[in-house]
Order: sequence, then C-alpha cells, then structure tokens
Amino acid sequence: MCSDSASARERLNLHLAFGIRTPLYGTLAERLAAEVGERSDGALRLRLHEPGSIVPRFGYLDAVAQGALDAAWGTPAVLSGRAPEAVLFTGVPFGLPPAEHLSWVRDGGGRPLYDALYARFGVVGMPCAAVGPDGLAWLKRPLDEVAPFRGLRVRAFGLPARILDAMGAASATGFGADLMVGLATGAFDAAEAGVPAADIAVGLHTVAAVYLHPSPLQPATLLDVVVNAERWRRLPPEGRAALEEGCRATGDFADGANREANAAALAAIAAAEVAVSAPSDATVAALRAAWRLVRDRQAATSEPFAAVLGAYPAGGG
Repeated sequence: MCSDSASARERLNLHLAFGIRTPLYGTLAERLAAEVGERSDGALRLRLHEPGSIVPRFGYLDAVAQGALDAAWGTPAVLSGRAPEAVLFTGVPFGLPPAEHLSWVRDGGGRPLYDALYARFGVVGMPCAAVGPDGLAWLKRPLDEVAPFRGLRVRAFGLPARILDAMGAASATGFGADLMVGLATGAFDAAEAGVPAADIAVGLHTVAAVYLHPSPLQPATLLDVVVNAERWRRLPPEGRAALEEGCRATGDFADGANREANAAALAAIAAAEVAVSAPSDATVAALRAAWRLVRDRQAATSEPFAAVLGAYPAGGG
C-alpha cells in the first residue's frame, strides 16, 4: 500500500488508531493532515484511514515497518507487550502534564530514547501532540475508600490497567460504544477510559453516577506518527520538513484545544447530574503505592524501562 513515487506530489496513507471523529485523539489527526498540506503547498497529502479499515486499531506497527502502510497515527503504548518502556512515552503515572510531557519526549531528554525505541522496529517516530489528563473512573457507585478498586471489573488500558490490577481489580479492554454498553449492563463495574471530551462522546455520562477526575495514573497521553523508514528516506527534504513542522503545529494547537474541550466536557458531565470529584487523598495514596510496586518490578526486569524512567523528570513519581 505504500506510495511508490517520489514525484512532486506525494501521498502518505495514514492509519488511525482512533476514529477521526473521536474528540482530540482522532480530530487532531485531521488537524495534522491540514497542517502538513498547508506547509507543503499541497505537495504532501495524508490520506487518513479509519481504525480497522486496513489493520486492527492498535495492530499497525508491523504493517508500517513492513511497508504495507506508509504511516500511522497512534501512541507508543501499543508496543508495550514487546517493549515495556513504550508505555512511559505515552504517559507516566504521577508524571508531567500534557505540554510538559510532549516537550520532554519531543525536545528533551526523552527524545534519544524515543528514537532508539522506534528504530529497533524499523520505523521513524514523530511526537505530535499530548492530551489529558484522563479521568480515573466512571462508576455506578462511590469507591470503597478502604480498598479502592478491589474486586471491581474495570475497563483500563496500558499502565493504568496494571496498576489497578495490582490493587485487586480485574481489568479488561474495550473501546468506543462498548464502554457505555459494558458499564450500563454491568460487564464493567468501572471504566478508566480517556479524556472527558472523548468519554462524553460515547455517552459514559449517561450511564454512570460518579466520575473521578483527574487521574494521577494518566496525566498525559502522547499522540504520535510512525513512518516506514524506507518511505521516510524517499520523501524529499521539503516533505519531511512539512511533516515535522505539521506535527509541531498540531502540538501547539492541541495545547489549547485540549484544555477547552475538556473544560466544556466537565461542565456538561456535571450538568448531566453526574457526581464529579477528584479522587480522595486515600485513593491517591493507594494508587501511588500500587504504581511504585509496578514501576519497581518492571524496572528490575527491563533495562530499557529503567533507563527511560531514570531519564524522566523526578523519576516518574
């Protein structure tokens, strides 16, 4: 599926890990396409492909590396099963907020480690934007403060899922409308999903009575582009520059868009008579203890994880 022409006009087929209408996670990919088109005067176009139209939602990395796809828009955590440190580039529990996390990966001490991660898999990565914070949980009833999340079936993904499991939860995955249905039917007791703007788009505020926000487990979520290494080399210099500049411009736009969209969403959630509050001090303390347990165990068995954690400001909480 990769383009085979290095002519004056180039097209990159871009797989999306998030639906294009998903607030922030997907809509920022559309913004990136516009930014790249503008900066290249139309010489480089991104053709966006919805999740599942070519490869599974998060199953894109090998397709890009092998050249079946030119590129993909997603997040580093999709590699967590093969490279434990990848989750830390997506976001660090008790870590930096979105703009600062993006700066660390894109321009700071995280960049050499980020580039080395993707080079191992035959792709070129570009940090584009960061959003957050996520909510901690949508619930039918308040958490047990003595043993928060113990015995609950919780929708969660990535590091938050591992941390909640360490607290006695049983995590499972689910996306989009499946989250609302799962919470409504009791398949999930709680859902740790995404940012408020994306969560209300799937109707979680219509089936939950309690919403805990913000989540110390996911203060930021990095969104990035990965490009097939050979396809990247074949792009003319101005095409590579347009993609890099478009990513940076998308990140700048996302900083304000993230705040505005999530503030409006939180107001809408409260207006829907959902009880919105920050997690209690006792819950935060339990989450921090579980994170440190997961963090230290992973660092003891993975040198790359320990290296990324060591490079992160304040060592990741």
